[in-house]
Amino acid sequence: MFEPTDKNSDALLMARIQRGETELFSELVARYEPALRRVARSRLGRTDWAEDIVQETFLSAFKSRATFDPQYSFRTWLWTILLRHCHAHYHRRQRSVPVEPLGSEAERDVPAPSEPSSGTPLGHLLAKERAEQLELLLAQLSLAQADALRLRFFGGLKFHEIADAMQCSLNTAKNRVRTGLERMAQLLESAGASCNARLPHASESNQS
Repeated sequence: MFEPTDKNSDALLMARIQRGETELFSELVARYEPALRRVARSRLGRTDWAEDIVQETFLSAFKSRATFDPQYSFRTWLWTILLRHCHAHYHRRQRSVPVEPLGSEAERDVPAPSEPSSGTPLGHLLAKERAEQLELLLAQLSLAQADALRLRFFGGLKFHEIADAMQCSLNTAKNRVRTGLERMAQLLESAGASCNARLPHASESNQS
C-alpha cells in the first residue's frame, strides 16, 4: 500500500487529477516516462515501438484515472498497465511482422542501466557494448524472468512492487529475479568458456 508523504506524491497528484486538475498528469508523465521507455524498449526491441507503447500506457492511465484508488501505489498500477500493453503488442507483432533482434542498427543507443558511461568515445563504446550484451542475455531468459529483471534494474522497483506489477506472489517475484540472474551468470560463463576454447594456447602460438 502506498502512503503519500508530501504534496508531490503520486497518490496526492492523482487525487487532485481525479478532482479535475488534469494538467497535473504531465508531472507524472515526466516522472515515469524515461524508465517506462527503457523497459518497453528492452521488452520489444525497438525504440519506436517502445515510444508508442509508453504513450498508450499513459493514455490508458489517464482514461482510467477515475478508477484509481489513491491509497494504493500509482507506480505499480502504471507498471502493470505498461506490461499489459507490451504483452499485447508483442503478440500482435509476432502474428504479423517478425520482431527485429535486439541491439540492431539504430537500436543500439541505450546505455547500460545504473552504469553511466564516461564522456569519452571509448566510454560510450564500452557502455554501448555492455548494453547490447545485457539485451542479448535478457532475450535468452524466460519472459517472466526477463520482465522481473527489467522492472528491478531498469524500473528500480522493489520486490513487492514487482509482485504487484506482475500480479504474482512476493516469493515468485524474488525467485524470478534470482533465477534470472543465475541464468545470466551461466550464459556469461558459457560464452567465456566458448571464447577461450577458440583461442590458441600460449604454447601453440609460440610454435613456428
